[in-house]
Amino acid sequence: MANIPERPAELPDFESPPLNEVVLGVQFNPPKGYRQINAGDVWGLFRSEFSEVEDREPLDPVFETFGLPARRAPFRMVARPSHDRFWFVRPDGTELIQFQQDRLLHNWRKAGNKDTEYPRFEGMMTRFCDEIEKLEEYFRGLSPQTLLINQCEISYVNYIPFELGDEQRASDWLLFVNFGEHEPEDFSVSFREIIRDASGQPQGRLTCECKIAITQREERVIAVSLTARGAPANETKEAAFEFLAKGRGLIGSRFADLTTDAAHVEWRRIK
Repeated sequence: MANIPERPAELPDFESPPLNEVVLGVQFNPPKGYRQINAGDVWGLFRSEFSEVEDREPLDPVFETFGLPARRAPFRMVARPSHDRFWFVRPDGTELIQFQQDRLLHNWRKAGNKDTEYPRFEGMMTRFCDEIEKLEEYFRGLSPQTLLINQCEISYVNYIPFELGDEQRASDWLLFVNFGEHEPEDFSVSFREIIRDASGQPQGRLTCECKIAITQREERVIAVSLTARGAPANETKEAAFEFLAKGRGLIGSRFADLTTDAAHVEWRRIK
């Protein structure tokens, strides 16, 4: 079992944040010996708790790269086996595991229930680390190998209620948005920042996406998504867990930096 770091003492904290979803994920080299038919065995690793399954379109590989793009090789059509993405879902819908041949993610979400309590990062990481270790052990049974992780990601999605005609402005919640006297009906803003390693070299990016959205409950909200994605210091799962913990800290601090003091009062900021 991985050693999960304690919550940093300086990290901002809220008693009632507008949090709607959290995603932890890793991307890895396709394991030796894995075929689509093995997906049922992978579901079996988690089926006792995640008893429902859904088929989804596979995710394309994603890499945070820096510098000038490398020269592309001539395009050629190559026939390769198709590998689906599967959702293994808890019956109450609050948590799910996403799996495909090169990706594993764990989602927590409110799933339409406003009373759903977020298990906190430490709780999610404990579960995710256990899932990674189970998956690595299964792959090791197919062929002697370890999980070679090339990218990690952590996302926090916040829904801030924002109904038309409530006399509130986006600037009441967000420090980086101010439309003056003419509040728009809709808006979308995004920006990226470089994440650097201990030596100052680029390691990944922190992406913020902010827009007006309509939820499944037909509620109008400001959706604020913060994602930290990048390469771990090496390809081991331990390095991946370190990147996820670092990303959590960056997201928590940046969310507090980007939101107003009045919002912090509404969300009952503790520190």
